[in-house]
Amino acid sequence: MKPIHIFLMLCTAAVWGFNFVAMRVALEVFSPEQMAFARSALTLAILLPWWKPFERIPWQLVAAALSIGTLSFYLLYRAISITESLTTVAVATQLMPPLAAILALLFYHEHISARKWAGILIATIGAVYLAGATTSSLSVMALGITVLSVLFYSAGSIVIGKSQSVGVWRMLAWVSAVSLLPLGLMAAASGPLYPDLKLMQLQHWLALLFAVVFSALLGQAVLFHLYRKYPVSEVAPWVLFIPFFTGLSAILVYGESISLSLLLGGAIVLMGVWVQHSSNGKKRGLSSTM
Repeated sequence: MKPIHIFLMLCTAAVWGFNFVAMRVALEVFSPEQMAFARSALTLAILLPWWKPFERIPWQLVAAALSIGTLSFYLLYRAISITESLTTVAVATQLMPPLAAILALLFYHEHISARKWAGILIATIGAVYLAGATTSSLSVMALGITVLSVLFYSAGSIVIGKSQSVGVWRMLAWVSAVSLLPLGLMAAASGPLYPDLKLMQLQHWLALLFAVVFSALLGQAVLFHLYRKYPVSEVAPWVLFIPFFTGLSAILVYGESISLSLLLGGAIVLMGVWVQHSSNGKKRGLSSTM
């Protein structure tokens, strides 16, 4: 990957890391159903200039849009709402790189070298250690729900990322549009479509806007774009920095102190990503001499 693309993925990991804190703040007044519906509605409103409602898109992309927009995000919000510790959810989200690599291998026949697998494994171990080091007890239900969320997101993002038939911004609009009706029905079945506005304070509005503009739009746009340029096994491991940025966000927002676990876990993740990325450099070096 080019340095600029590495920088963009690190920025995306930072945004998604802080987004855990933002989601926790928003879920103080939103239910998971309301949060998922509001996210899709606001995202679609922003992306209306790119959305073509009468455009025909492949059924695989429709399924991928439902997988991400409806299932993945709702399950993630549900998991955060039932656990007291964000690190419980962070443990399971770090399964994205190995799941994405396996799915890319099965459905797109991407070659994954032994060195890449080793790097992914090292980085995953570091991320799980980083996320779980400060957790006193894990919610098994929240962990299981998050694993399902990650599975749906991994599958949907690979299908969207590998498709060249629909542009990234139009695809993001379709993700929101396709999900709006099922999420609206879910929100209506569980209560009102939106929370009591009297309970909404400035931090709740800011958290919602951050989740929509930075996480849902910019973060996903970077991921989908890079999936179209590089193999999944090269892009996905960079999301393993998310727990590191989640820890830093908790320090900034909640005043938590920097722990040895944070530094050690971050170092292990960095080593794993370096092992994985160095294999790409060796491969390019060998191919250039042939």
